[in-house]
Amino acid sequence: MNFSCISAQEITLKKGMTKAKIQKGTYYKTDHSIIKKFIGIWEGNVGGKKFKLKIFKEKVFLKGSDIYMDVLNGLYCFENCNFENPNAFLSKTNGTFEMYEKGKIEFMINDFKYKKLANVNFEILENNTAKWTLFYTFSNKDKPKGFTIPKEMLLKKTNQ
Repeated sequence: MNFSCISAQEITLKKGMTKAKIQKGTYYKTDHSIIKKFIGIWEGNVGGKKFKLKIFKEKVFLKGSDIYMDVLNGLYCFENCNFENPNAFLSKTNGTFEMYEKGKIEFMINDFKYKKLANVNFEILENNTAKWTLFYTFSNKDKPKGFTIPKEMLLKKTNQ
């Protein structure tokens, strides 16, 4: 019987680090001070309805590279909700240290009612507020007539 073992190690990614060879089995952890401004519950009003967004850090395994990394993901909901619908997700598509430091991240979002994907630019502003801008980048042929998700809004962070 043969067993192979990859020794796991943890490397915290920080600003100014030089690129190194990727080591299989390693957990490349993002320095919390870089992403903490995004993490939490955000709320806004759209047409008299409360929109809530929960952004959280998640450790994920990247197949092919065989490494673990932190990514920012999220869930959204309307009115009185507890983020119970797993189809109402956001997943990070673009985020670098430079973008994080500027308070910007791009998410892919699922409009589960229309069964369509779109992208969202999420930008941190002053006083625990953020700007949300939804845009559609996929085939015009499949472009929905509208979205159930707000296209633009300001959000206020309600907890850390």
